[in-house]
Amino acid sequence: MVASIGKIASPSQGASYLERDGYYGRDDPAHKEASAWAGRGAEELGLSGPVDSDAFRAILEGKVPGGRQLGRKDLDGNIQHRPGRDVTLSAPKSVSLVALVGGDERIVDAHDRAVGRTLTWIEKNAIETRMQDRGTGAMVRAGGQKMVAATFRHDTSRNLDPQLHTHAVIANMAQGEDQRWRTMVDDGLFKAR
Repeated sequence: MVASIGKIASPSQGASYLERDGYYGRDDPAHKEASAWAGRGAEELGLSGPVDSDAFRAILEGKVPGGRQLGRKDLDGNIQHRPGRDVTLSAPKSVSLVALVGGDERIVDAHDRAVGRTLTWIEKNAIETRMQDRGTGAMVRAGGQKMVAATFRHDTSRNLDPQLHTHAVIANMAQGEDQRWRTMVDDGLFKAR
């Protein structure tokens, strides 16, 4: 499996890109079935099953359900929030052909399991935030954070070739052991790639 990491420029860009390309937001049950919430943070927020487009947009905006708005205030007092990262996990072309052209659902299931295991590993090893050390007052990085992610499985490339891949949109929010929600430091994603 190959991983690539992209930036989501804005919540509306992230949501409209995925809606436009058919990852979710359509009435077709297959599109809904190909999406899912992932991460312990999503569980903490009660997000499970297929991705709801309104909840997804709110998460990208940094709105913690039932909680606060994440981000930094700019000079005008407006909150600025980076939505998150799109980690795309792609199967090799030969695997995609066997799964999609050959119709072998076992391979699609194996891909989904591999995506799940990869996201579990990312959450455990790469999701960090910055927080103040109580002893020194210095800002330090803290791992072991709960992640909120939405996954969208797709079966074609932009050229409409068979390409089994999953977009895992990791929101810029993480919950620590103290139950507080903070923005994420994404350096760990790039190091882990």
